[in-house]
Amino acid sequence: MNRIKCIVSYDGSKFHGFQVQNQFRTVQGEIQKAIKNICKDESIVIHASGRTDAKVHGRRQVFHFDTLREMPEKQWKRAINHFLPNDIYIIDSFLVDENFHSRYSATKKEYHYMLSMNDYSPFETNYIYQYGKELDIEAMRNAAKIFIGEHDFASFCAVDQYGNTIRTLYQIEIENNQGIVTFKLVGNGFRRYMVRHLVGGLIQVGAHRITKEFLEELIESKGQKKCLFKAKPQGLYLHEVFYK
Repeated sequence: MNRIKCIVSYDGSKFHGFQVQNQFRTVQGEIQKAIKNICKDESIVIHASGRTDAKVHGRRQVFHFDTLREMPEKQWKRAINHFLPNDIYIIDSFLVDENFHSRYSATKKEYHYMLSMNDYSPFETNYIYQYGKELDIEAMRNAAKIFIGEHDFASFCAVDQYGNTIRTLYQIEIENNQGIVTFKLVGNGFRRYMVRHLVGGLIQVGAHRITKEFLEELIESKGQKKCLFKAKPQGLYLHEVFYK
């Protein structure tokens, strides 16, 4: 049995998220259909580093799968891409050890969120959140510092009875390039909607609707109070997944 690791990029605009769902177009579904054309006699299931929601993009998502098919590792990239639609692209492929796991072997993830303070652009609307108003960048940078380190982020993510909401954020950078604001978040993991809630809260600080102290109260409540501000999915990118 061979374990193949792939790095994939995708435009999430026309997908109902990454994970397979009946009757909906998903990234996982399209990739598995493509691999099925290569491994015709096998039932292939891919395992990704994590799920992305509808409209969310992947720059360097990682997945792996097991197959009996023998092929040079770099040829998998070419073979899978041949059967993929033009909004998904395999960047690279590797033959890896059976102990590698796309999700459980990951040590860090980096997400980017892009927002425009400029006039509305119909060409950017699927890729950059069209906010269209000025934000206080320094206020957001100052507020972002409270998220750094290990915290219980239950107030900033979807919670289920099995989920551990304690995560460590190593870095949050906020850059402004001619009105295009990029939030860069690096952490050891992110729960569902967590990035969008963190960014949503920072946007409210930048708009002077809430204070840094209000966000601190949310963190300290450990889920007793919920962040009601969730940034739109269109500006979110899974930028990189890190391994040892």
